Amino acid sequence: MRRFPLALGATAAAGVLSLATAATPALAASTSTSTSTVYVSPAGTSTGADTSCQTAGYSDINAAIAAVDTGGTVVVCPGTYKTQAVVTKPLTLTGDRGAYINAKGQPPLKIGSTKLPGSIGIGVLATKGVHVSGFHITGAGFDAILVALSSHVTVSGNTLMHNGDVGVDLNGSSWSTATHNVSEHNHGGGFLVADDVGPNSHNTVSFNIASRNPGGCGVILAGHTTAGVSHNRVYGNLLSYNGTLASTGGGAGVVIATEVPGETVADNTVSGNVIWGNGIAGVTIHAHEPGQNLNGNRISNNWIGTNNTLGDFIGLAPKPGSKKNVATPDTRTTGILVGSSSPIAVHISGNHIASDHYGIFVELLKSAVAGSQVTILDNAYSQVATHVRHVVVPAS
Repeated sequence: MRRFPLALGATAAAGVLSLATAATPALAASTSTSTSTVYVSPAGTSTGADTSCQTAGYSDINAAIAAVDTGGTVVVCPGTYKTQAVVTKPLTLTGDRGAYINAKGQPPLKIGSTKLPGSIGIGVLATKGVHVSGFHITGAGFDAILVALSSHVTVSGNTLMHNGDVGVDLNGSSWSTATHNVSEHNHGGGFLVADDVGPNSHNTVSFNIASRNPGGCGVILAGHTTAGVSHNRVYGNLLSYNGTLASTGGGAGVVIATEVPGETVADNTVSGNVIWGNGIAGVTIHAHEPGQNLNGNRISNNWIGTNNTLGDFIGLAPKPGSKKNVATPDTRTTGILVGSSSPIAVHISGNHIASDHYGIFVELLKSAVAGSQVTILDNAYSQVATHVRHVVVPAS
């Protein structure tokens, strides 16, 4: 899981638009009037006709974003751009073949009173109706692509490698989609769906590759405040060899989790994914303390190979705010793990689990057993020593 949530809150949310704009680099000189399509090229000039990559009127992505009409298109031509692009209005931002953003060394944006932990490649902030596609992004100190306080945003067909946190972060946003992206070698994980800046719901993470992100999970559905993460879908992704650094506690193919008292991460669906080689279980649910709502999550029709290669200490606290871990660690390879200190309802069905010691590992605090309903139906197992293991631990 992410180790440094944004934690911006409502005050920061109110100021995101003006401050993000203030953080945008100065616009490159151009005499072009606002139009429906503009072009950016390393060789772009203010005297260009701006009708193609060969005649681009802009050399700076942020200048082109500022100039294009609302709902227009910014075409970023092949080349390397040392920048972080900020989008605060509806538009299409598309990278032509070979459009690279290198965000290394860019100053972190300040959103409200909070400075981000590092630079980003592309930020979609406090808007809607944005499409981002076709970029190679590297070198960001934080997220490659951050979608915050926005709705109906599509992030597709991007390659996101060697960034400080995750490839795509859908944060405090709704009805948005990350699809057909490749997210590899990012320190914090592949894709994050979280509520640092507000409620997060009805997002989709589909048909992506998240592989070899050493410090985090392939897909993270995480509660970092009490705003809630619900009704999101994770399907059709290939998630392999994530969370393999023991120093970070390991990472799953998909994790549904929170460490926040009273948080809700509920009614999310994880289906049709191919998952193997991750540091903790292929799909992992962690409700770390009493009083959390992780009900209604569904894990179905996934193909899950060998996972939990590092082992999972799970981390079940006997009471809210406690740092004590009373869990029995899962030290064997495991397909799906549910660990909860709170009463939990989860549905696990139709998964094919292969080459693990445990197919499904369920561990509950004794005080959570009576109110829990873990439904396990019609899963298939191949070369699995123990199909289902149940563990109950006292709250001592």
